[in-house]
Amino acid sequence: MAIAMALIVDPSLERNGRLEAVFTVDEESGFTGIRNMSPDFFSGKRMINLDSEELGVIIISSAGGGGTQYTIPFAREKPGDWEALKVEVGGLMGGHSGVDIHLPRLNSNILLAQGLRRAKDHMPLKVIHIEGGTRGNAIPRSAYAEVLVPGGRKAEAKKIVEEWGSGLDKSVEEGLEVKVTDSTPRASAGEEATSKAVDLVSEIPQGVYSWSSEYDELVQTSNNLGILRTEEDKFSIPVNSRTCDAEDFEGNQAMLRELGDRHGVEYAQRAGGAGWKASPDSRFLKLVERCYAEVYGKEPKVTGIHGGLECGVFTMLDPELQIVSLGPTIHNPHSPSEHLEASTVGTLWEVVKTIAERINEE
Repeated sequence: MAIAMALIVDPSLERNGRLEAVFTVDEESGFTGIRNMSPDFFSGKRMINLDSEELGVIIISSAGGGGTQYTIPFAREKPGDWEALKVEVGGLMGGHSGVDIHLPRLNSNILLAQGLRRAKDHMPLKVIHIEGGTRGNAIPRSAYAEVLVPGGRKAEAKKIVEEWGSGLDKSVEEGLEVKVTDSTPRASAGEEATSKAVDLVSEIPQGVYSWSSEYDELVQTSNNLGILRTEEDKFSIPVNSRTCDAEDFEGNQAMLRELGDRHGVEYAQRAGGAGWKASPDSRFLKLVERCYAEVYGKEPKVTGIHGGLECGVFTMLDPELQIVSLGPTIHNPHSPSEHLEASTVGTLWEVVKTIAERINEE
């Protein structure tokens, strides 16, 4: 936003045409700002999207999003003589479900379900409450569940989960911690609903579904179980999926439907949309590459990103719009350790300013 506003008011800028700046809301949680924009709100045919995360890189492709919502209804049952435990999984690295989805990072929601499944293999189990994650587009770092086990078997259940936790691979997730403590018995879901929820979540395919054939080391389609929730009468399990290829996305969705069918779980799916693929032969892109190289001192990398950018929606509003996405260097987005390399902002400013000054060269 600062760069866009500076570009508008900079008195030293040699203007070669009209400048428009567009600021949207809710980019991180549904694109609702741009999705509600009228096509005649802007008139430009060339766009610099200032929403990328690495200096020296020009993004010309991004993923669209869709998803699968699993729902498991249940009627709560009184605890009777069953005993309660609280199981917590935490200390994971987390990250962005786009740019970090290919990294060897664990999902706390799935990990928790796998631990509960281990206990369920040895004894009856009922879930009082299960919850994890904070955002659909973030890899969850922590999750917890309160469960009931038959009376007199609490110590056994605790030992099973703790032994399972101690055997987990911590070579990447060094901060991983599994904690089991006593809890207060309360009304819970029944064994059948619990079994469906635990088994389903344990088997959700977290991470990469396929890789791009156009760009090296670029994920094409992926899944992320970012949020896991228990409501009064149902378990809510939404899986967010990203893709830049419609045909591949349908294969992924079919896989998720089969998973729901296999476990007898209700589901609804929303189509993947707002994927963006720009032309690598665009004259505008070639101009941006030249300007970037002159300012940066070396050739920029032109590639795609598995994260979601609003560029796809902009091209739906105007198919003739040519777009590039640029940005300064940001580390660990969507995590508590997110930070910006402030020194990269000045370079990006000079790149953007140079493009604006030389747009007539196109």
